[in-house]
Parts: sequence; C-alpha cells; structure tokens
Amino acid sequence: MTLGLVGCSDPGTPDPSGITAEDLQQVQEEVARLEDRVATLEDQVSAMGSTDPADGSTTPSDERTFFGDPGSFVGEEVTVRGRITELLASTDVASAFRIAGDTGDPVGVVSATPSPEVAAGDVVEVTGTAVEVAPDTFEADFGIAADAVFGNPEAWLSGAEGQVALAAVRIEAAPAPAGD
Repeated sequence: MTLGLVGCSDPGTPDPSGITAEDLQQVQEEVARLEDRVATLEDQVSAMGSTDPADGSTTPSDERTFFGDPGSFVGEEVTVRGRITELLASTDVASAFRIAGDTGDPVGVVSATPSPEVAAGDVVEVTGTAVEVAPDTFEADFGIAADAVFGNPEAWLSGAEGQVALAAVRIEAAPAPAGD
C-alpha cells in the first residue's frame, strides 16, 4: 500500500520563481514615480510657509511677516504669536486686545468668545482671519456685534476703521520667547 501526503497551499502567495526582471523593473519605476511625487508635495508644503513663534509672525515663503505688513494678509487665516500691548475689552461673550510682534505696529484682535485670562504683557498665540475693520461689516467679519464687545463701539470703530485686525477663532496663552 502506498500513502500520499496531501497538503494545503496558500494560493494568495506568489511563487517567487514567477517574478520576472520586467516585473522588478515596473516596481522600481513605480517607486521612483512615488518618490518624485513625495518630493513635489514636500516642496509645495515648504512653499506654503511656516510659523516662527520666536518672532511672533507668520512667515510664508515670500518672506512676508504678519506684523510687518498685516494688510497683505487680509482674507487669509493666520496663526501668530505676539505680546499683548493693550486690553481693549473683555465681556462675558467677547474679548478684544492688541498684540505686537518684533516688527510693525500692534494689531487688533477681536474674539466672539471670551479669551483666556490674559493681561497686558502676556504672550498669546492667535489663530484667525485678517480683516480690514469696517463699521458696516464688523458683525459679519467678527461674528459678533460691535456693541457686544465694546462699551463705546463708535469710538473704537472710528479709530480702527481701515486698519487690519484678526477675527480670532482661537486664543491661547503662550510661553514667552527665549530671553524674556
């Protein structure tokens, strides 16, 4: 009597002896295309810019700095770090203050929510959209009526009209830059 051995094989495992030089060449070409695509994407991300928290400015690839030229950022969402130079208003529903970086003039920040406990001199990181202050679009731009933020909204609006301010969606206390 002769006995045979019956076994199972995994049909999903390719037979390594069935891989040809042409198959290897195709895989190498695909890897090269993917590496090129990754390099292109990395270049695009680098060109988008980065935030340098040491100087309190957003620095896109064209070397613009938010505090040096806030007008060039109107309509853009930015994240900046700066020192509070003046508290303008703080209510149960909103807050407003000015922040400054290493260059340029202080910029107004208006938030439709109360900010964390902050004081003049504190360093904060703010994310928001840069807008040109206008009385007729204040509520649409900042998401809150000016009289819900300021005790005397007409006085603030007349002084800030035409200036750039941040419509803040996030405000966080930040550590002071090294050397402070």
